[in-house]
Amino acid sequence: MGRLLRWLIPLLLIGFGLFWPVIVPAGSDSGAAVYDPVVITDYDVDIVVDTAGDMSAVETITTEFPGGRHGIFRYWDVTNQNDPRVRQRPMVNSVLLDGGRVPYQMLWEDGQRFRVAKIGDPDRTLSAGTHVFEIRYTIPGVLDPGDTGADKQFAQTVGGPGEAPPSGAELTAPPSVAELTAPPSVFFWNVIAPSWNNRIERADITVTLPTAVGMAQCSVGLGVGRACDDLAISGDTVTMSATALPPRTPVTLRAGVDLPAPARTDLPWPHAWDEVLGQSVGGVISVGVLSLLFGLAGLGWFRMTLERSPGFPLQYAPPPGLGPVQTEYIRTEAIPKNGLTATLFYLAERRLISLEQVNDKQWNIRGIGQPGQWAGVDPVSMAVAKRLKVTTPGSVFQAKKTVKSGERLSKAKVDMNKAAGKWATTNRLMVKRNKELWVRVANAVAFVLMICACFLWGFPATMWALPFAAFFVLSAGSWNPGVGTRRTAAGRELWSRAGGFHRMLATDSAEARFDFGARKDLYTAYVPFAVAAGAAALWAKKYEAFTGSAAPQPDWYSSSSSSTGWGFAAGSGGPDFDSFESALSSSIGAYTASQSSSSSGGGGSSGGG
Repeated sequence: MGRLLRWLIPLLLIGFGLFWPVIVPAGSDSGAAVYDPVVITDYDVDIVVDTAGDMSAVETITTEFPGGRHGIFRYWDVTNQNDPRVRQRPMVNSVLLDGGRVPYQMLWEDGQRFRVAKIGDPDRTLSAGTHVFEIRYTIPGVLDPGDTGADKQFAQTVGGPGEAPPSGAELTAPPSVAELTAPPSVFFWNVIAPSWNNRIERADITVTLPTAVGMAQCSVGLGVGRACDDLAISGDTVTMSATALPPRTPVTLRAGVDLPAPARTDLPWPHAWDEVLGQSVGGVISVGVLSLLFGLAGLGWFRMTLERSPGFPLQYAPPPGLGPVQTEYIRTEAIPKNGLTATLFYLAERRLISLEQVNDKQWNIRGIGQPGQWAGVDPVSMAVAKRLKVTTPGSVFQAKKTVKSGERLSKAKVDMNKAAGKWATTNRLMVKRNKELWVRVANAVAFVLMICACFLWGFPATMWALPFAAFFVLSAGSWNPGVGTRRTAAGRELWSRAGGFHRMLATDSAEARFDFGARKDLYTAYVPFAVAAGAAALWAKKYEAFTGSAAPQPDWYSSSSSSTGWGFAAGSGGPDFDSFESALSSSIGAYTASQSSSSSGGGGSSGGG
C-alpha cells in the first residue's frame, strides 16, 4: 500500500498540474470596469472577406489622449461566438501611429480567450491631443453556415424577402432564390468588438463580401440593442455607422452570402481546454509522440544504471565479520534507516556495551567490553562506539533529550555513514561510476521544465509538461541509492550472501524455514540485522510461527518495563523498542532544533533508529 501511494500521489499532482486550467477556470471579468480615459473620436473600419472565408481588416482609429499615456490595447476574442470549437486567431500585419511604425506586443488574456495587441512604446508617453492609429490584420474562417444566428433578433434589417429597404438603403438586385430561404453562408461578426474599453464617438464600417449581399442585419449593443445608422447594401458591400458608443458596446452585423460556407479548421475540444491542449490537433499528436519517446528514453537511461542481480541463495547466517550496517550497505548500497539503533543492539549482543533504561526519556549506554574484545569489531560499529566514548569498561553515554547528547548521537551517525563508505571502497567492494549521475541531472531538468509547462511559463499549453513528466517519472528511480556506484566482483559475491541472509530474515516460514529449536539464541543474535533491514517484525513472527510462543526479549536489552515480550510480533516494534528509539530520536531532535534556531546549518538527521 505504501509503495502504491508513493506512485499515486506524484501522478495525481502531475495530473492536477496538467488539468488545472479546466479544474480551476479563469475568473470572468465581472467586476466594475476601469474605463480607459483615451477617447476614440473616429473609428473607421474597412473589412474585406474573400471566397475562402478569410478576412482582411484595416482599422483607422483617431483618438484624443490625455497626458501620461503610452498607447492603447486592441482585444480580439479568438473563440467564434456561434461555434465554441472554432478558433479565429488574428494575425497582425502592421501597426502605425501617426503614420509611423510603433512598437507593439502580442499577449494572451483570460486563458488564451483573448488575443491582445499592447500598442505603444513602454519607454515614452504620448503627448496630450490627437493621435491616429492604423491596425492591419487578417483572420481566417469568418463565414458561418447560413442558418447561424437565424433565430437571433436584430434591431434593424435591410433587404431580404418581403421587406422594403429603409430610407437611405440601397438594394441593387432583387432577392435571389437562395435568399428566399437561408443563405448558404453568413458573415456574423462584431464589427465593433465589445472589448474596447474606450468611449467611441463615431464609428464608420465598410464590409465587402465575396458575393452580392441580399440581406443585412445590424444591432448596436448587447441583445437586440438599437439600430445602426445609415445601414445600406450596395452589391457586395455593406456600410453602416454608429455614434456615441459607451465602452464595451458591440456593433454586430449579420449578412447573407450567396456562397457555400468554406471549410475551416475546428477542434474536437471547446475553448476551455485550450490552455491544456493548445489550439492544434497536430500539436496534441506531436506531444503524444514526444511523451512516448521521452518516457522510453528516461526508462532506458535509468535501467542502464541498474546492476544485474547475482542471485540470492538462502543463507542462514550473515556474511562473516560484517555488522548489520555493513550487511545492509552491501545489499542495498544505502545506509539503513535504523542503522544507529541496529549498531548499538549489535554491540550489546556481543557483550561490548549494555543498554539500561533509566526512565521513559533516558537510556544509558555503558561500555563493558575489555580492550581485547574490541579487536574483532567491524569498523562501522567501532566508529559509533568511539564517537559515543563507550570503548572502555565503565564508560557511560546518556541518551536523553539534551543538546549535548543529541550532538554526540548525530556525529555518531555521520561517522557510521563515512565508515561504511570507506569500508566498501577500501576493500574494493564498490567503485565510483560518476557518469551514471548524469541521469539525475536530466531528471532534475525534466522536473523543472515540467513545472514551467504546468504553470505556462514559456509554454503555450500545459500538455507540454507531458514529455518531461514521462521522463521524470520513469527515470525517478535514479535517485535511489546505488546510482553512481558499482559493486566489484568481490562486492557482488558479498551482495549475494547478504541478500540470501535477508531472504531468510524477511520471508515467511513456508519459504525459508529456520530451526529455532536447534539454536534459540540465534533469534536474539540476528535481531540487530533484522532491525537494520527493517524486518524485525517479520523475524519475530517467524519465531512465533515456529515455536508457538512470543519472541523473547534479549537479555542484553534491560528495559524498565515489566513486559516480558520483545514487542516485534505486533509489527510496530512494541513499547520496549519504542522507548529506546524515542530516547535516541528526542536526543537528536533536541540538537537539530538547537542548530535550526541558531541558523548554524549543523546538526544530524532526525530519528535515532
